[in-house]
Amino acid sequence: MEAEQRPDNRSSSNGQQKPLNIVLDYLPMVTKVVVGILHSIYAFINLAFLSIYPEEKSLKDKVVLVTGAGRGLGREMSYQLAKEGAKVVCVDINAEGVKETADVINGGRTGADAGADFYTTNVAEPSQVNELAKAVEEKWGKVDVLINNAGIVASAPLMDTTDEQIKRMIDVNLVSHFWMLRAFLPAMKKRNEGHIVATSSVAAFTCAANIVPYAATKYGVTGLMASLREELRADPLNNIKTTTIHPFFLDSAPINVKHWDVKSTLPIVSIPQVAHAAIQGIKREDVIVTVPEILRLIMQILWIVPQKSADYWRDAFSSKINKA
Repeated sequence: MEAEQRPDNRSSSNGQQKPLNIVLDYLPMVTKVVVGILHSIYAFINLAFLSIYPEEKSLKDKVVLVTGAGRGLGREMSYQLAKEGAKVVCVDINAEGVKETADVINGGRTGADAGADFYTTNVAEPSQVNELAKAVEEKWGKVDVLINNAGIVASAPLMDTTDEQIKRMIDVNLVSHFWMLRAFLPAMKKRNEGHIVATSSVAAFTCAANIVPYAATKYGVTGLMASLREELRADPLNNIKTTTIHPFFLDSAPINVKHWDVKSTLPIVSIPQVAHAAIQGIKREDVIVTVPEILRLIMQILWIVPQKSADYWRDAFSSKINKA
């Protein structure tokens, strides 16, 4: 015996849905949109308030690990973190450079009075990263802030770049972040406390010729940090913060290093300027820090305008990057 079919009360006699049912079907989505709009308005007002009256956490006596601390941005961040009262763990593959950074911070102080320590580590090698994590935990107990800053900067047309150069840049600029996170994140999750910071680039918001491998790694870092934040947010009790730094092209002349030849309509930024913005972003627990800040808005606009319009604006305010 066949089962008796029940009439669908949601449809009229001609098979079409009743107006009331259509409204009920879309009501949850409409409610979410309205709440989202109200929440966005609140967020903008809150952002404006915090820009005038910012809330900043103290870094005094916090253990902050900085990779790429042997020179450049990593060294400058280490110096400024020390001025904030942080205990700075300097890490770099350059043994001489990383020791010099720590020595300058310590100023002759040793033992418990020292404000910095240093480790010679190739962060692209997972075995060395694991050894670093064990050594740091034994001496410092924990890492409060992890700054993955180590990176290789180079420019050349893609077909002029060797296989080894591409592999090395990806390993250091991107893959090393995975090894550092896998080594230090478990302890943070166990304590439900910590702050993970990554140095990306404005190149992750746009595109430019002659930096194909470099830009690809920075897009990767940005995606990694955004997805990691979502993983952490899945736990409603999570208290681990993330910050991604996106600087414009750095003026490396003061450190006598020329990575590339940049001709830009917009002014390049100084290393101390980026270090200051990064540390301020950490203290304010900003998710994204762009230096200069206006560039983030400009780059996001380029994503929504038609391609021809985006090409015009890129050409009008382009940065020509050539091999140094």
